[in-house]
Amino acid sequence: MIKFLHSFYYFLKHLFIIKEVDVLFYYPQHFNRGVQDENLFFEPFYQSCKLNNKSYLIFEEIDRNSNKNRNNDVIPFDFIYYFIIVLRKLKLSEKSIGKVLKKSLLRSIRYKNLIVLSQSMIEIFRYVNKESNIFDLQHGIIHSAMESYCQGNKANKRIRENNIQLLLFGEGFKNILERIDSTNYYKDNAHVIGVKKESLKLNTDIVNKNVLVTLQFTEDHTPSQNEKLYNDFIEFIYDNTEYTFYLRNHPRFNIEVDVENLYQIKNTKQAPSQLSECFSICSFHLTSYSTTTFECASVGIPTVFLTSLKEDFRMFNNDFHYPLNKNLDDIYDNYPEYSEKVIQWESEYYSSFDEEKFISLLK
Repeated sequence: MIKFLHSFYYFLKHLFIIKEVDVLFYYPQHFNRGVQDENLFFEPFYQSCKLNNKSYLIFEEIDRNSNKNRNNDVIPFDFIYYFIIVLRKLKLSEKSIGKVLKKSLLRSIRYKNLIVLSQSMIEIFRYVNKESNIFDLQHGIIHSAMESYCQGNKANKRIRENNIQLLLFGEGFKNILERIDSTNYYKDNAHVIGVKKESLKLNTDIVNKNVLVTLQFTEDHTPSQNEKLYNDFIEFIYDNTEYTFYLRNHPRFNIEVDVENLYQIKNTKQAPSQLSECFSICSFHLTSYSTTTFECASVGIPTVFLTSLKEDFRMFNNDFHYPLNKNLDDIYDNYPEYSEKVIQWESEYYSSFDEEKFISLLK
């Protein structure tokens, strides 16, 4: 309620007081994944704006299903979010809602550039300000089967029709998009600006038998897929009793599978909440197809893939061409070599943040 009242007061005030900024940032609440509940995806951009005298404003969209805390340093979008829900129930199109907001609650919020995560509200914001740049910042892996980016062999219609530009982590992702886009839209509208990379690299002379497990029991899967994944994981644990498995739930885990029994197994433990802590205690990574594969590779941690969903989620073979297909023992015996291989592989997809490139894209 406090956030809603804050939001109500802010947007009511700006019916009469103009707020002009160079960049408006917009993101859903579930991206608050930092130690202080900050949005780590946007942090480098905030700093770049400060260093380059670009004014900015941050709106946070409430996520009623998220267990992530709210960020106290941003403007809650709650009031307008619920207003949008009402307009949708009245059967207004996203285009019409944008036009309503342009003449009412957002009429005095003026921005040259909008940067969003997860393509949030892009149709609405396009009609709030038809002259602005709108950028969608990559927040996870991009592969050829993602309809939010490509439909058939064309760039997604929603992206094309709203003139959305993409900010990408590396050339590897841009190459995937260009390869499957017959319209050539992404050739000029997808920009590699990189990502803030940690300077951490493991000491490969000291290898342990601890395995970070990124569990993927989410509503993205059917119940049958989740069950297959669960059984595959259980079998893997019992086949590798000399290893200790540190379990980490997916950020959107919502009790799709009862995982409590997993923690009763002798060689399993709860993983630390922060990924950096996991890196400090684990030399291996186990998953089905998690994005964390890239993060582990960045510090030299190789991944072993479960096979139960291999036919449903084939991106690490078909699109990303992961350089290893080894079991835990093979990797353990050749750790320095395989660690270096995954570091080189990851660098194709996640380049260092290019501040100059980012600033050059802004109006």
